[in-house]
Amino acid sequence: MIKVKIKKDKNSHIIEYRVYGHAGFDEYGKDIVCSAVSALTQAVVIGLKEVAGIEIDYSVNGDALRCSLPPLEDYKRREADILLNTMCLALDNIKSSYPSNLTVIEEEV
Repeated sequence: MIKVKIKKDKNSHIIEYRVYGHAGFDEYGKDIVCSAVSALTQAVVIGLKEVAGIEIDYSVNGDALRCSLPPLEDYKRREADILLNTMCLALDNIKSSYPSNLTVIEEEV
């Protein structure tokens, strides 16, 4: 199962997300759930860095991805929120179709 952990601050802004594990829907290289989650969460890293110009701290190691955001000014925070909230909605959509292959855990820090 793929696990996505999303950390939010007291204002419900996403400040970090981590993705790890394998969906187990199909064999390695043919797993559409892994592909969808991987493409989605990596696209947000690219969007935050290249489109929004936010200096994020991220790493991709094997089957794990981590992305942390620094404190942001209002304008950059809105841009980050658009990307991150879209990611969450898409993950929820994937989870509703493949509930035994993906779990999303949100926590406030």
